[in-house]
Amino acid sequence: MRKKKYYLSLIFIFFFIALSACGDNKEAVAKENRKTSLDDKPSANPSPCQIAFYSDSDGGDFEPDLFVMNADGSNVIQLTSEKGFDYEPKWSPDGSRIAFRSDRDGDFHIYTIAPNGSDLMQLTRDDRPEHDIAWSPDSAQIAFVSDIDGDDEIYVMDADGDNIQQLTYNTSDDNGPVWSPNGALIAFTSDRAENTEIFTIEPSGNNEKQITFDSYKGDDGGLIKSLLPVWFPDSSRLLFKVEMGYPSFPLSDIQAIDIDGRSTSVVAGIDFKCDSHALSPDGTKIAFDSKRDETTHIFVMNADGSDVQQLTFSEFGEYSPVWSPGGSRIVYTSSGGDEFYHLFVMDADGSNNQQLTLSPPITELGEHEPVWSPFCE
Repeated sequence: MRKKKYYLSLIFIFFFIALSACGDNKEAVAKENRKTSLDDKPSANPSPCQIAFYSDSDGGDFEPDLFVMNADGSNVIQLTSEKGFDYEPKWSPDGSRIAFRSDRDGDFHIYTIAPNGSDLMQLTRDDRPEHDIAWSPDSAQIAFVSDIDGDDEIYVMDADGDNIQQLTYNTSDDNGPVWSPNGALIAFTSDRAENTEIFTIEPSGNNEKQITFDSYKGDDGGLIKSLLPVWFPDSSRLLFKVEMGYPSFPLSDIQAIDIDGRSTSVVAGIDFKCDSHALSPDGTKIAFDSKRDETTHIFVMNADGSDVQQLTFSEFGEYSPVWSPGGSRIVYTSSGGDEFYHLFVMDADGSNNQQLTLSPPITELGEHEPVWSPFCE
């Protein structure tokens, strides 16, 4: 009888262990299934297409703050509200941070913030101002300009502000760093060569090279300088503006050059003032603003300078076109007739033009420096 009870006890114990193991196995399978489900989620950012900008729209204190809004002008969110000037927003390529510069602590330093306004981080803290913020393509580093050594030089740092490294060393001013899409080079402008020319340098600080040789300064005050380099998507060429004439009334054209400096082509002889130009994400189109009559308007042309089309026609003028990352739309600034600058958006062919922002009448700034979130079409 005792043996029978003993065997029954063993059977019960084995059954309980098997049941527990089955439960543990089910939980392990469930965990693995959850992990697989998470891993299989699409990598596309679910956030709506947004535009960041700066404005004094929070009450007319004439100190700009950062804002984001949906690309249709809805859901405007104020990101910063501290005393001081917050501007030059730059969205990281991975969409996780917006870099900007602010003088809230007395000097202009570089900060980053999440697109929802949380997790503000101050990256630079020296006693000299920084400007010209540029993210690396992988969002791991930021290039910028500072005059810590007495003149503007190019620096890079990690995205959290660590490992600041000076790249250029000279007694002239180096400005406007722009990373190549493959991350191998940084283009910038420098006035070390008689006047302003374009150079490239590796992010490590090695292999600095002058690319353009157009500068000229005459006894009559006339000058020629190369400005605003923009990379083509394959990282093999640069688009830039050549500004010429008298400082009070510069003329300009748009040129392209191979990064070895051997082949330069005039894309567009504009012959009138052009303040800005923007290359489409696929490298096939150029949007630019140009004053060809009494008013500045936005035009688009093929990357070889052919098929120039005027996109805007208002009597108030339109400026600073910026392509959406997908190349389907262009955001720009215009007064819209109320003396304040506002943001407008249109399709890449000039259709579906709409005003996005409308500042309170007390503002003196309006809205400026629009930048698209990286996943917009």
